Amino acid sequence: MNIGISLERRPFEYRVGLPPAGVSLFREHGHRIYVESTAGQGAGFSDQDYTRAGATVVYSAEEVFTRADLLLKFARPLLDELELMH
Repeated sequence: MNIGISLERRPFEYRVGLPPAGVSLFREHGHRIYVESTAGQGAGFSDQDYTRAGATVVYSAEEVFTRADLLLKFARPLLDELELMH
């Protein structure tokens, strides 16, 4: 399964849908993880942390949303994000 982790775009939202440790667990079960660049920054995780855990860092919300079979977020999607979902 392709799992996407997008940057939370709501004001004052610093959480991330999945930490790097979670990425490692999903990878062990054969899933592919796509993380939007800087998605974990507010929670203290760098793109490099996600890469080391086995995720692929992508550079647009559109890429995360279109690749994902399952999207992990904390806050409800914004209108423009809903339009990207399939």
